[in-house]
Amino acid sequence: MSNKVRLNYALDVVIGCAFILAAITGILFLFTGSGGYQGGRNPGFQTEMLGITRSTWSDLHTWTGLIMIVGVVIHLALHWNWIVCVTKRLLESGRSAQPQAQNQDACRIA
Repeated sequence: MSNKVRLNYALDVVIGCAFILAAITGILFLFTGSGGYQGGRNPGFQTEMLGITRSTWSDLHTWTGLIMIVGVVIHLALHWNWIVCVTKRLLESGRSAQPQAQNQDACRIA
């Protein structure tokens, strides 16, 4: 297995794990309310969910979202040539009425 395949796999695992954590924390916030203003008479501000404070859940949600964004940007950068190649082929096939040969100008993932 090549180093690029290992890198892509590791990056996809990081993006997937970050997505799952961000989704779980987002759903948790969806069903538990906003928590309101930080202080005063708000009883929901220092609420704990599963033994973890709302502030920690919020930080986890923020950081996993940022990790996911960075991972997707890196993923797009690593596959940019393939994206451009496939986009060109799709635009060209839309203009041409003639079917193209299957292996003609194949886009390589490498």
